Amino acid sequence: MKKRLGRMVNRILGMKLAYRLTLFYIVGGLAPLGMISFYLIRGTNEILVRQAENTEITELEAICGQILEIENTMTTVSSYFYFDPQLEKIAQTNYTDYQEMINDYRSYGSFKNYQSYYNTIISRIGIFLKNDSLRGNANFIRVDEETEEEPWYQRVSENGSGVVWAYLPHDVIDYDHAPALTRMLKTKTGENVGVLAIYLRPEKFEQMIRGRSGSTYIVLDGETVIAGNNEEIPFSELRQYLPEGKEEYQGHIRFADGAYVMTCESVGQKDTRDYFQVVSVRAVDDILKEAQRQHRKSLWLFCGSIVLAVSLIMIFSSSFGRRVGRFREQMQKAAEGNFELEEKLGGNDEISRLYDYLNTMIWRIQRLLAEIYQEQIHVERLKASQKDAEFKMLTSQINPHFLYNTLETIRMRARINGQYEIEELVKMLGKILRSSIQVGEKDMTIREEVELVEYYLKIQQYRFGERIQYRIFVEEGMEEQKILPLLIQPIVENCIIHGLEGKEDVGHIDVSVRRRDGDVTVTVTDDGIGIAEEKLSGIRRELAGGRTKGTHIGVCNVNQRVRLRYGEDYGVSVASVQGEYTRVEIRFPAG
Repeated sequence: MKKRLGRMVNRILGMKLAYRLTLFYIVGGLAPLGMISFYLIRGTNEILVRQAENTEITELEAICGQILEIENTMTTVSSYFYFDPQLEKIAQTNYTDYQEMINDYRSYGSFKNYQSYYNTIISRIGIFLKNDSLRGNANFIRVDEETEEEPWYQRVSENGSGVVWAYLPHDVIDYDHAPALTRMLKTKTGENVGVLAIYLRPEKFEQMIRGRSGSTYIVLDGETVIAGNNEEIPFSELRQYLPEGKEEYQGHIRFADGAYVMTCESVGQKDTRDYFQVVSVRAVDDILKEAQRQHRKSLWLFCGSIVLAVSLIMIFSSSFGRRVGRFREQMQKAAEGNFELEEKLGGNDEISRLYDYLNTMIWRIQRLLAEIYQEQIHVERLKASQKDAEFKMLTSQINPHFLYNTLETIRMRARINGQYEIEELVKMLGKILRSSIQVGEKDMTIREEVELVEYYLKIQQYRFGERIQYRIFVEEGMEEQKILPLLIQPIVENCIIHGLEGKEDVGHIDVSVRRRDGDVTVTVTDDGIGIAEEKLSGIRRELAGGRTKGTHIGVCNVNQRVRLRYGEDYGVSVASVQGEYTRVEIRFPAG
């Protein structure tokens, strides 16, 4: 058996792809489709009945939610009448003056206010008071012996301060088909004031079930029908199927004319023993009318699906087999090193996209090889530029060695002769030359670099006097930040030579060191003659290309050193407006 099965599998795997796809689609597609269609036809009745049952539960729960909202609203309104001193006064006053009683009635505005605000729910509010001196009206009703014997009044009296839903006699209210929320009112000392009755509008419940299919009833305490819709089956016959108390129920029941689905949902409040039930009854035959139509639709759909599926399977299998064969040929050419592939395989499906991905992959491989070659050339250029910069720095250190020793001799002579100003000037110049000699040995702190810049500016002030003013700002906590040596001084020197020497008025230089977005930003600004737009564009091109040609060797040299140390994302940027200002910014990562 295993050998026979193995031979069958091998025979199937040896078939052409188009034939194999056709076989798999028929066995794996049409056969399950037939079984599913048969299952759907048989299961449609059960599905539709279950859907109808779930729909009934959902709709009845929504109605119960509306009823509960009405109950809560009316209970809330009833709580407003508790501990009311004005109501207590009316209940306990022995009226001898009719006008006084009428004035007290009129001054009590709670009835009017609540009836107006909750007009869509409440039809009337009445209070039953045990006060023989009262003359009753629509809102204040005097309790007599006959009223005390009423079952609803006794229930309210026995229930204390809880809520009781009851039907009041129709001689008390104009209509007898709406329940009223009743409860005993008490004073602050716990004495009974009277019984509050809030009458529900009867049409409120009728609106909830209007337009529903089947028979729907809203029942109080499982006995009294408040509202009914399409009463095909009398409630007296349904009463035997209702669950006891507030339990919920859904099931199938039978009457003489057939089977029905009966659903019962209950709703009640915590502070009352009364409860409402929403009962729905739908005939199973009415539900299955949809199932019969669904059967016919399913049959037509099944036949149409068979015809369409067979046609599509044959077309797709043939087309798919041809396209896979062409794709295999192109892959074989690429594997043999022939990258001259057809531009398009045709179509816009997955095979066409795979072929596009193959072209893209080949193009990226070629581009990657070119980028690697260009990167190697760039690295060699950077090494050559670094050697060139180091050579220029080395040559610039030869004369300062000799000059530093000579300046030290001059400083000592000036000190011996009492020329302290000259001594100070030579001392600052010597520090600058010493720093120039030591460039490349190690990094400096911002504090040391700024100190050299300040020496340089003081020397320039000896030269230019009050024509040059400067300000240096270092953000707090950045004094010990490491920095490449002689980054700021060449920029400041350019400000004086190219910006301020040609200015007749007083010139200002502003040097600031700040931290911005995790980087260190050194900004040097002067209000000199500025840079012409054409010349500024040339400087920016030199900075972008990392070259040190032209007249602005200092700026380009600083830019090259920063980029060699920290990468291409950092360096020097220049902004200027001719006749107004020049601003140079150096940016490198914080250490």
